[in-house]
Amino acid sequence: MLRTLGPLKRFRDEIDLGLLAPEVRRAWKQARASNHWSSLRNLLQEPNFKKLRADSIQLNNDAITLAFPSSADTTHLRSICKALIPWRIGPYQLGGVAIDAEWRSHIKWERIAPILGPVENQRVGDIGASNGYFLFKLSQNNPEVALGFDPIDRCWLQFSVLQHLIRDPRVGFVPTGIMTLEAFPEFFDLLLCMGVIYHQRDPFLACKRLFHSIRRGGRVVLESLTIPESGSKLLILKERYAKMRNAWAIPTAEALESLLLRAGFVATEIHRFGPITTTEQRRTEWAPYESLADFLDPLDPSRTIEGYPAPHSAAVVAHKPM
Repeated sequence: MLRTLGPLKRFRDEIDLGLLAPEVRRAWKQARASNHWSSLRNLLQEPNFKKLRADSIQLNNDAITLAFPSSADTTHLRSICKALIPWRIGPYQLGGVAIDAEWRSHIKWERIAPILGPVENQRVGDIGASNGYFLFKLSQNNPEVALGFDPIDRCWLQFSVLQHLIRDPRVGFVPTGIMTLEAFPEFFDLLLCMGVIYHQRDPFLACKRLFHSIRRGGRVVLESLTIPESGSKLLILKERYAKMRNAWAIPTAEALESLLLRAGFVATEIHRFGPITTTEQRRTEWAPYESLADFLDPLDPSRTIEGYPAPHSAAVVAHKPM
């Protein structure tokens, strides 16, 4: 898993390792104590899996698709992937293993890709990267480096398995959250922060971290669940939103823009994508738990089960002044 930090080596003089290293050590200790790790450690050491590499990678399909040599032994690959359930984002086609994730993330990619701007030879970060689906999609545009950040150990393990098969030296994973961007001062040309801001107790401070880690002239794409109201508003939650225990405030699209402007960004563009639907987010074999259909009022799907406005999606693109 620590190999996922490999792309950082050539940038170590630009990164505050004194801030980052303790957080990575904490994440490694937590991951090694997890149920996922105890289930996987023997499977990952199987000689046939250790030798397994994709000889063909297709990134343009909805599903990131890997093919393996006819002589490859993929016996343990399905067991490894099954041990890492739930898969929240995807889909993936890993040889004969089709991972139908909870989120059909190619739908979001089709919304986001046209507003990213140039990626080639740029330093790109994906905050809340989950298992790296969007990182691998970005890699087809030849970034200088593409780094994912996510503090969930299962996501780190999923990415590690995928990167073991793909072996793209430009793509890495840092097992920490948005606040550790403080260790990357003026490092990135482009930051994606998707599905993260409503999980932050202090969304303004989170936006300041984004601002701090982007180079002058760089840009951020801040995407979020939103409420479909006008004006700069935050829905402050009493307890849960759509059964989420770790959601603190759901913004309007204009509130996303206001957070970025207050953090110092300029030249913003708002993109509204409409309601999240069960075409995009649903229960599957690879995420066999409650999903969007269970989070909405069965008598009025325009409301959550708690009575709040049902989630929409929006993104704001903003730039750091030169």
